[in-house]
Amino acid sequence: MKRLATILALCVMSATSVFAQKEVEEEKPSIEREASDEITSLQTAYALAKYGYANNSASALIGAAEILAQVPTQKLDVSAEQQGTKADNEKTASESGYTAEKLLEDGKKLVGKNKTLAKWISEVERLVKKSGTRGAVGGPKYQYSWAYGYNGTTRFIVPFYANRPAEIYIDSVDWADLDLYVYDSNWNLVARDTSYDLDCYVCFYPRRTERFYVIIKNTSRWDSCFQILTN
Repeated sequence: MKRLATILALCVMSATSVFAQKEVEEEKPSIEREASDEITSLQTAYALAKYGYANNSASALIGAAEILAQVPTQKLDVSAEQQGTKADNEKTASESGYTAEKLLEDGKKLVGKNKTLAKWISEVERLVKKSGTRGAVGGPKYQYSWAYGYNGTTRFIVPFYANRPAEIYIDSVDWADLDLYVYDSNWNLVARDTSYDLDCYVCFYPRRTERFYVIIKNTSRWDSCFQILTN
């Protein structure tokens, strides 16, 4: 963990309406983020991955892989519905999200003759292999998806339990500015994150057990991919 703390310190220093939902305001409110430990760990891993790819940093990619190997996750088994028009892309949406295996594979290409990093990769590879045999053991649910550019939207219908914190985190894989809106089954807006950050996070307490409409809006000019995580 000391290695991860060092990497994080370096990273910090370096660096209308669709689907008939009710109209929402256009201002960008400030969002107070208080994520659970698991979601926070995944946010850290994705931030490291972005930094690693942007700066050709093997240590950042390895660190991200190590975190992902230690946080149990399972598939979010819900369908995605896209609405919008295909953009004349200035860039192409990524084909896959961040996985420990992919991060290690790409990290190896940057290690060179650094024996310390090579040893670290071997340690994380063993950790990834071990975690891969555990099966579905709970933890946040995730799904990889995409949205059209120029305010295209993607909708999920996700169930949450009453009187329990409901968390939703959206990781923008392609560096697009995404907005997040959550509506209850009667299309009442219950949470949103329309800040100028690339990623989105909301936490709310449902009054009853029901399905919620989760809508991701892509405000960038290109079709873009993202990862959605829920608790």
